Amino acid sequence: MPLMDQQAVMQTWLRTLPGFASATVRSYRVAEGGASNVTYRVELSGAPRDAVAIRVQGERGIFEPYDVLREARVVRALEASNVPVPSVLGEEPDAAILGAPFIVMEWVDAPHMGEAGPMASFPAFTEMVARIHTLDWQALGLDFLGVPESAAASIESDLAVFEQRMKRFPGADNDVLNGALGVLRASLPADGGLSFCHGDINVFNYLFRDQEVAAVVDWEQARIGDRRYDIGQLVALSHLKGAPFGPAGQQGFVRAYEQAAGVALTNMAYFRALWLFQLGVIYHGWVEYGGSQPWYSWAQVTQLLGEALAEL
Repeated sequence: MPLMDQQAVMQTWLRTLPGFASATVRSYRVAEGGASNVTYRVELSGAPRDAVAIRVQGERGIFEPYDVLREARVVRALEASNVPVPSVLGEEPDAAILGAPFIVMEWVDAPHMGEAGPMASFPAFTEMVARIHTLDWQALGLDFLGVPESAAASIESDLAVFEQRMKRFPGADNDVLNGALGVLRASLPADGGLSFCHGDINVFNYLFRDQEVAAVVDWEQARIGDRRYDIGQLVALSHLKGAPFGPAGQQGFVRAYEQAAGVALTNMAYFRALWLFQLGVIYHGWVEYGGSQPWYSWAQVTQLLGEALAEL
C-alpha cells in the first residue's frame, strides 16, 4: 500500500483509540534502522502524543517468524517493571488494515546509544542489561513466552530455530554453518540458569538522555533463557566491528557485566561461538530479504567463527 494511502488509513484507525478522536496525521514515514518489522514514525496534531511509532509485522526476514502482538504483550508487562519501555497505545491483529498485523507505541524522542555521543553511558547500558536479567518474570506475567526446562534446553531450542532458518535462507545450508551447528550441539554447557532475556541487546535498541537509558526497544526476540545468550551477542558483534579477538571471558563487556550484576560468567566462549554461528545464518537471510550484504562480511564470519569454535 502506498505511504499516502497508509497515512489516510492510519488516521482513521488512530481516531478509534481513547483520546485520539481528533487526531490528524501530519507526517508518516519509515523510521531508519531495523532489519525486521517495519517501524513508521507518525507525527500528529490534536492528539495526546506529538508522535507515535507503528510497527508493522514482517512476513519474511532475519528473525522470522515475526509476531508484533507478542512483542506488545511483552512491552505491556514491562511497563510495570523498572525497565523503561515505550507505552503500548494500541494493537491490530487484522491484517486487512495495513496488509499485516501492527501495534502502535509511544515514540520515544531520544537517540540510540550508537548515535547519542556524550549523552550515552556504557556503564548505564551495562547496568540496564543486568537489570533486565534480574526481573521477576513470573511476577510480571512473562511466563507466556514459554519456560524451558533448563538453560541448556533454551539453547537447544535456539539451535533448532536457527537450523530451520538455515534451510529457508538460500546459501545458509552450507558446510561452515552445518559444521558449527554440530560442534555447538556437542558442546552444550550443562550449567546456567533461567532469566528474562531481551534477545537483542545491540546498542541501537537502547535510547539515551543525559547518560541514562530513556527506553529499551525492539522486544520481538524476548525470551526466558540463559542470560549469557544476550551477553554473547554483544561480544560477537563487537568482534565483527573490529574488537580484538581473545579469550571470551576477558572481553570488556563480559567483565563490565560481571561487575554490574555481581556474578561470574562461565562458558562465555560457547555463547560467543553460538552468536557468531547465528550471525552467519543471519548474513544469508539479510542478503536474501534485505537485498544487500549486511554491514559485516561472510569472510569475517567464517574467520571469527573458526577461532571461536577452536576455543571450545
